[in-house]
Amino acid sequence: MSTPPSPHPGYPQAPGPYAQQPGPYQQAPGPYAQAPGAYQHPAPGPYQQAPAPYPPQPAPAGYGQAAPYQQAPGAYPSAAPSPAGPGCDVCGAAPAARVTIRGHQGMLIVMRNLWRKGTFCQTCGLAVFRKMQSDTMVQGWWGPASMIITPITLLINLFTLSRIRKLPAPTAAFGPGLDPGLPVLRRPAGMFGLVPLTGFCLVFLFVLVALATA
Repeated sequence: MSTPPSPHPGYPQAPGPYAQQPGPYQQAPGPYAQAPGAYQHPAPGPYQQAPAPYPPQPAPAGYGQAAPYQQAPGAYPSAAPSPAGPGCDVCGAAPAARVTIRGHQGMLIVMRNLWRKGTFCQTCGLAVFRKMQSDTMVQGWWGPASMIITPITLLINLFTLSRIRKLPAPTAAFGPGLDPGLPVLRRPAGMFGLVPLTGFCLVFLFVLVALATA
């Protein structure tokens, strides 16, 4: 049995009236296409730069080039470096050391211990030592306990004197320093202090001999 035809036949599309024709504005080959002309490889012009008569020299790599005004060694010696360390409390000179110089005054009932602490150079430290040592040799014996304390004080000052003498000569002072003056045993106070000091040494030796022979 055959199939009846469809009541809605298809609508096949006919070729439309607006089929695209080749446009009128198709680009024709331009009239300015560059033909192989005479300007593709111009001939050397009359103003070509001639080679430089002084060819540049290659600079050394980095900063190795010596300066034209480089100072020769030793031509102008620089100033001497300032000494390191603290300065003296009196004159500001260096080098200096912090020391304590002691003294003692003995009286019949009371006594007084003296000291002077500070940072001194060799010159100022020696001046303070000689003054304190000579005064102690005169004023330190006049009391029962002072007869023991005074020799100990004098002995401690001798250890301090060894530290002062080890300092180099002071330099770069900002002001006047102390005058060391005469040595201790050449001063009137030092000469007078030799009498009680000698007596103490004789008594001390006598006690040692007595203890050794007992």
